[in-house]
Amino acid sequence: MGEYPSTLKDVKNEGVDSDIPLSSSLESLSPNPVAKTHRLFWIFIVNEGISYVSFITYLLACFGTICLIVYLSIIQNYVLTVILRIRENTGDLTGSLALYDEIIAMPATLAWGILSDRIGRRYVYGAGFACIGVSLICYSYVKNVYPHMLLCRLLFSLGTAACTCMMTGTLGDVAGGKHERGRVGAMVGMFAGFGGLVGGMVLTKVPYQLQKIAGSEVEGIHLCFRIVGGVAVGFAFFAALTMTKLKKSQDFHGNPFTMLKYGFLAARDPRIALAYMSSFVARADTVLFTSFMSLWVIHWYMNLGYCTPDYSCQVAAGDTHPLTGMGQGVSLAFAPIFAIAGEYFRKSTVLSAAGIIGAAGAIPFAFTKLAPSHKSNYVFVCMVGIGQIGMIVTGMSMVNGVYVDPKYRGSVAGVFSFCGAVSIMVMAKLGGYLFDVWMYGAPFVLMGVAHATIAVFAIYVRLVSPRLEEEDRKRLIAQGIEVGEFID
Repeated sequence: MGEYPSTLKDVKNEGVDSDIPLSSSLESLSPNPVAKTHRLFWIFIVNEGISYVSFITYLLACFGTICLIVYLSIIQNYVLTVILRIRENTGDLTGSLALYDEIIAMPATLAWGILSDRIGRRYVYGAGFACIGVSLICYSYVKNVYPHMLLCRLLFSLGTAACTCMMTGTLGDVAGGKHERGRVGAMVGMFAGFGGLVGGMVLTKVPYQLQKIAGSEVEGIHLCFRIVGGVAVGFAFFAALTMTKLKKSQDFHGNPFTMLKYGFLAARDPRIALAYMSSFVARADTVLFTSFMSLWVIHWYMNLGYCTPDYSCQVAAGDTHPLTGMGQGVSLAFAPIFAIAGEYFRKSTVLSAAGIIGAAGAIPFAFTKLAPSHKSNYVFVCMVGIGQIGMIVTGMSMVNGVYVDPKYRGSVAGVFSFCGAVSIMVMAKLGGYLFDVWMYGAPFVLMGVAHATIAVFAIYVRLVSPRLEEEDRKRLIAQGIEVGEFID
């Protein structure tokens, strides 16, 4: 690599302002804190201006973001098979919709990240949930895949791009110290995991509960879309009004191209590059796992004669909920474990472990010939969930490290989410194609390979971390900050 190309040290040579104020996350390294902090709930040290209400709203936003992503990923397959009565090429259709989704999400994540640095996170969060809510309401009126479902999915993509980007960008604004990134990241991971659990096990059952009121399976799905969408729109206003508008976002008005350039150049640091890779894998896990899990179960029962006009798909939904719910539930339990591990071990080591666990679960599951409800499938699904939450918690903490200028935190978060969008665009389309032409477990083979790849790269980052940390220490001392031993 040559001399460490610090995003703080060398970025001036790339045309980005290098007169950089130190991150508030350096507070734990410096005898003279550079940012005022206070405690919430006697546990979390947060930056000045973060109130109880804004902190809770942030956690609820993390919960809602993953909950709604998981919900649509699962229920969309029922729109195809139950409402539109499509029986062939459903894997390719699912992959194509995800592809078009991410074509919009890729530039949108960058734009939302830059915009959040200029106007504040809360307005971007509000706009994101508004787009999600309106798109879900519109889903209840679709009559075809193109253009109806496509347009709804594109609007949903704009919303999720904003919300996933802000999940990452807001973490660094909230956490009041280096170790607080791990603690707050654990809470974010737990709420995100709980959101996935609710989206996979609760919301996907609601249409069949509403069927008694609506009168039919189709109308139950329609009514559920309207209710969930309405709640999302309501939360959009709540988030925009209650989240704190942080001063650093309010005051900085850099050139958008400079901000965007910083986000990409930050990947010259192997630790940020690893964080970007973790986003690639984690975001693909979230969507591929839920989308193709439900599609795999549906096709299993379609081959047995279910999911037809004469036989409801409820039995398929009954097996989908425990599988996805178990994976999300276990990931919820492991969120604090990964956060604590990230404080005592180098985060690259933790990410390597998460990659190995995820690969060990995804690849065997891809080739299983057993019924969806078989116990072995639950073991594999749990391992994938553990790997996924490890990527989320550790990756978000790494991308908010001391080596990231707080002025550009939203821009870096935008690139972080951009990497996730690229992964879905590539892997969802490829996974959908292979689902139809190879085997139903093909998307999970891709997941396993992705986990294994990040495990290998994380080992490389672990090997070079001592040198990078020593260069960080020299840079901080040169800036007048006395530091002790630290691991990041």
